Amino acid sequence: MPRTLSDQRRTAVLEAATRAIARDGLAAPTASIAAEAGLSVGSLFNYFPTKKELFNGLYLHLKHDLAAAVVEPPIPDGPLRERAWEGWRRWIRWGAADPDKQRVLMLLDASHELTDQTRRDGTAAMQGADSLFAEAQAGGPFADQPLEFLVAAVGALAATTMEAVSREPEEFDSRCRAGFTAVWGAIGMGGQSPDTDTDDKRIRS
Repeated sequence: MPRTLSDQRRTAVLEAATRAIARDGLAAPTASIAAEAGLSVGSLFNYFPTKKELFNGLYLHLKHDLAAAVVEPPIPDGPLRERAWEGWRRWIRWGAADPDKQRVLMLLDASHELTDQTRRDGTAAMQGADSLFAEAQAGGPFADQPLEFLVAAVGALAATTMEAVSREPEEFDSRCRAGFTAVWGAIGMGGQSPDTDTDDKRIRS
């Protein structure tokens, strides 16, 4: 009879893997991940038969977690810059609240452990969030580049901003605004637009 697997334990494994990889990198031993989750190595393998499968499952788990933080509740309709700012602020808050998640997501993204399907699924998970920047892509220097390139560039600035905010939480608003201004300029939207004055006032409120 097939063994019944627990969603709660699967989540515990993924959370333990996040902590272990943030601490020890992708070389974190499976035994230490299992111990962190309160399971035997054999029990961990029931959920993820190989370390590669664990990495791929963890990547998608973190991508879905980030996507939910950015797009839920839905960002209200409004000028593009205002909507992008709200998405950016939620993204930074997610990473600053638990720096381990952002750190591990970046390690996995830069690794050769992810399958092509996992990367496609990760992109699909972030579709609602990435669409904000896709709208801004058309008229700037990234117009003829793949959306993935734009998202990676924005992600690098987000990671820098999260790191700064995690060191100085009291400077969240200042660092978040500065990071967004840099992103908006990099996308090619830094000049004045019909929405800029209104959005600036809202962003500073």
